Amino acid sequence: MGKGGSIILRTFAKLNLCLDVLRKREDGYHEIDSLFQTISLFDRMIVKITRGDGCLKLESNVEIENNIIERIWRLVNITDYDAHVLLEKNIPIGAGLGGGSSNAAGFLIALKVFRFISEIDAFELAKSVGSDVPFFLYGGTAIVSGRGEVIEKVEPLEGFNVDVYFPGFSISTKEAYGKLSAEWFGKAPMKATELYEAYRSKDLEKIKSGTYNIFEKVIPEELLDRIEVLRNENPAALTGSGSAYFVLTPQGKYHFTKKGVEIDAFEED
Repeated sequence: MGKGGSIILRTFAKLNLCLDVLRKREDGYHEIDSLFQTISLFDRMIVKITRGDGCLKLESNVEIENNIIERIWRLVNITDYDAHVLLEKNIPIGAGLGGGSSNAAGFLIALKVFRFISEIDAFELAKSVGSDVPFFLYGGTAIVSGRGEVIEKVEPLEGFNVDVYFPGFSISTKEAYGKLSAEWFGKAPMKATELYEAYRSKDLEKIKSGTYNIFEKVIPEELLDRIEVLRNENPAALTGSGSAYFVLTPQGKYHFTKKGVEIDAFEED
């Protein structure tokens, strides 16, 4: 069984370097084709595990509704230890940057480090709490399909920088999917695998033409205008279902990372 201690982690944001929806499935989910990439924008998480009776205390610098960490704690059903999670949020919520999923992966990795769950357990739990969460257990670069749970790990992309913009409001993923029209499905200029190869060969013109997000068809016009201004010079797009967007630029504040979660410090009792 597990042991107590404390761990400090960085849980990184992700970008959809491209995102297309191929079809709506009979189960209500949508099939996607996307190139995922983690970047150096991160939340800081401190997890402390002590002897107790199964209580979870979660503190954050922002209010979080329906927190995914609480769902994980209920699922693992640990009754003889308590968990205290301190979360410093830097990744905007409801922005398509995967902050909540990244936090969930960080918590699963902490539970794995403290030997409460196995690596297989972590992956199964990740799949059960969110489509993006399995990706963040590994991070880096991946070609993602299915409803987001089919992850093809590829050699991490390096040497790229981005600026990320948050317009100050969130977009509901459920509502965004609900606005999509089937006639738009599968219309990306290239597949995620082809865009990945363009990045590998540093073919900036091809990267620019392949940087695409279907959800730009359903976002406010003012937001699309901001993206189009950036796109005049560099590859730029919405990420996820929004509302954040990014531009690839050598002077960008954030760089591509090789992991979804990094452990900064660890101490076992």
